[in-house]
Amino acid sequence: MPLTVRLDRETEQCLQELVDESGQDRSSLVRQLIRERWQQRRPAPSITEQLEGHPAHFLDTLPPGSAERQQRRRLLNEHLQGRRAERKRDSG
Repeated sequence: MPLTVRLDRETEQCLQELVDESGQDRSSLVRQLIRERWQQRRPAPSITEQLEGHPAHFLDTLPPGSAERQQRRRLLNEHLQGRRAERKRDSG
């Protein structure tokens, strides 16, 4: 679909610098920039979504009731405190 855009001199210079740096033609570069801007508006996928779900072994190793948020926080805090204590022992 054809589109005409009027640019001021400063914007024209910016576009030309981007074209020169990228080696793309103007139309391709503008399409890319529009897509990138559109993707920035979308929420980033969570780690779980990026991994396409929890690892199978992860849920099997959790203690009963650990699906509750406060329980998870408590377990994570205990784990982190244990790691900190180990590092202190190893460095001291």
